[in-house]
Amino acid sequence: MDSIKHKKLLIASILGLAGLIINLYPSPLFANIQLILGNASYVICAILFGPWYALYTAMITVSGLFIAWDSLHVYLLFPIEALFLGLAMRKNIYSLYASIVFWFTIGMPLFYLYAILNTNLPSSHLPFIIAKQGINGVFYAGIASLLVILTPSFWNYQPKSKSKQRRTFSAQLTYAFTLVISLALLLAALLFNNQFINRYQALLSENIKESAQQLGTLAQAYIDTHVQALNNAASSLSLREASLPQQQLSLSKLHQMYPGFITMLIANKQGDIKGASPVSRLRGRTNNEAELSIIDRDYFIEAFVNQRNFISPVFLGRGFGNDPIVAISAPIYAADNAYRPIGIIEGSLDLSKFKEIDKTNKTFKNQSIVLVDSKNRVIFASPELSIAPLSEFSYSQNSTDYTTPLPMLNILDQESMAPEYVFSSFKLDNRWKLYVLNPFRPLVLLVENMYIATFAILIISMLITFLITRVISARLTRPLEEIANKFSNSNGNINHNYGIDDGSPKEIYSLYKRLNQSKKQLIGYQLELEEKVALRTFELEQANEQLKTLAEKDSLTGLYNRRYAEDKFSAIQESCQRTDEVIAIAILDLDRFKHINDTYGHLSGDATLKTVAKLLKDDFKRDGDIIVRYGGEEFLIIMPLCNALKIESHLENFKQRLANTVIESTDKTTHFNVTTSIGAVIANGTYSDALEDWIKQADINLYSAKHGGRNKLVFTTLLDSCAKNDFNQ
Repeated sequence: MDSIKHKKLLIASILGLAGLIINLYPSPLFANIQLILGNASYVICAILFGPWYALYTAMITVSGLFIAWDSLHVYLLFPIEALFLGLAMRKNIYSLYASIVFWFTIGMPLFYLYAILNTNLPSSHLPFIIAKQGINGVFYAGIASLLVILTPSFWNYQPKSKSKQRRTFSAQLTYAFTLVISLALLLAALLFNNQFINRYQALLSENIKESAQQLGTLAQAYIDTHVQALNNAASSLSLREASLPQQQLSLSKLHQMYPGFITMLIANKQGDIKGASPVSRLRGRTNNEAELSIIDRDYFIEAFVNQRNFISPVFLGRGFGNDPIVAISAPIYAADNAYRPIGIIEGSLDLSKFKEIDKTNKTFKNQSIVLVDSKNRVIFASPELSIAPLSEFSYSQNSTDYTTPLPMLNILDQESMAPEYVFSSFKLDNRWKLYVLNPFRPLVLLVENMYIATFAILIISMLITFLITRVISARLTRPLEEIANKFSNSNGNINHNYGIDDGSPKEIYSLYKRLNQSKKQLIGYQLELEEKVALRTFELEQANEQLKTLAEKDSLTGLYNRRYAEDKFSAIQESCQRTDEVIAIAILDLDRFKHINDTYGHLSGDATLKTVAKLLKDDFKRDGDIIVRYGGEEFLIIMPLCNALKIESHLENFKQRLANTVIESTDKTTHFNVTTSIGAVIANGTYSDALEDWIKQADINLYSAKHGGRNKLVFTTLLDSCAKNDFNQ
């Protein structure tokens, strides 16, 4: 008995540690919702060993969830579940049924109470989270039950009990059918939901990006149109010396043509306003002209002093208009001297015009926009966002624990764990930025409804499956029960001619007649088949290993071949892209290798290639490095996660080491050296997902090294597409 207890404790400990490790890495479903599978370990203990071993295993297992989630509720909710399932097994209740009862009566209410008292989860999220937890609990309970059914050897660690109440074959068959079908339905529903959600998120992301592109283009066109209008006006005023009335008339006509300007003005070289539109802004003033000076404004300084066209950040107007404005200004030159400015012309954009862009977008999409200047101050925001112009655009982005491919942010409640908006941005030519925001809550509601519907369908399908399988299993097992009853009444007479009733199926009758005869025959066939399968499997594995080696390795040098590099590069590039790491690619070409073949023979050439291969293996021996014989005397090295500051010197040292290596000819009569030219590049993993693009750049450097005198290294750093755009701007 003590031995059995020790074995139980050992198995419970192993299961607990396995569950802990699995729970360290919950499977993400949507946002911060995760699927936990490690809890199946304590369900197995509850089925096999009872409540107290299950509690012991649960305390170990949920430690993994505590590490992953940093929430103490795992030490309350799941150990109670382990005890409940263990006690249910003592009452001969199947674990799947017990799990459903637990989550409906204890688990969900208890988690709801905990969430209300100890978390800041929004109340609107609770039904979804609770339903997900119930689905998850039923799922890992079903997996544990299936594992126990498929691995009956576990029962060998329990004391045999002749008086133990045993379930009928019909009940076991009904449960097995219900378990398998329910798990299949639940798994299919989870996969479907996950695929649907991922597709929906991809479409939403494309939609927002498309909106950002379209609205950003409209905003850019609005700005460009008014910039061009002001430039044309400045050029026209510079071509002729116009009197103040003429300038005022031209300005008024221009303003009528471009109502997108709130106000327009002309100032002389002292910064005094000499013309304005609407003219009432100028004529209605009673102060002296000194108060109408704009000499300290950036748009005057940039246009007059620096003599360049200028688009200002958003600012609050003063005197001549008190609205938040964006000023566009251009210098006016003397008619007889195209390099001597005599004043400026300025127009203040009507920021309310962006409302039209916003309304146009809202006609088709439930989205909001925010336009900010180069200093991150709000130029325009959709009214429902309640963001005042001139304020700094402040937001927080979602936590790394919130798993979703969509970029998200919070504006109204930046401390909330629930994102408010999915967003995309568009950068204008003048460094303004347009944000397009789509509410995140509708997506959450869609997912919540899907999972709640999944849970409801699961319960209904389980009930239907239970009823149907119970009827079917009764029809299948009743004749077998009759046979068992007849055999049990044999009184030890093995030669007794048993009979079954006339209503039994023919197949059951055949089984009854041949039961003893076929048993030994089937066992013999099985053993013979297993032996043949094992032999064929072993031969096939050996052949596969040989084929794999031939397909991936160069037979002369033992290095990987070009095909292997192309197959592996995709996974390397994706990994470095996710972790924002660099990749270095180097192509080595042996200098004057044809001369070695012609002078010392092809066998000496082969020996040279083997020597180079050995040196490469010695110098580039990290697990992630891939050394390839690329063709002939060319070698390729792929070096992910390398140190960008040291890789060049490492390649240089290898080049020098190869040059100093003495190679003996095959006839052992002469010795010679070989050098190599190296073309190498290094870039972020986002540079390209095609190995050909990297090799092309490295080959350019190799060409430079060859034409630079050979035995040289040319090493450059590549910029990915994002970095190139930032550099150009």
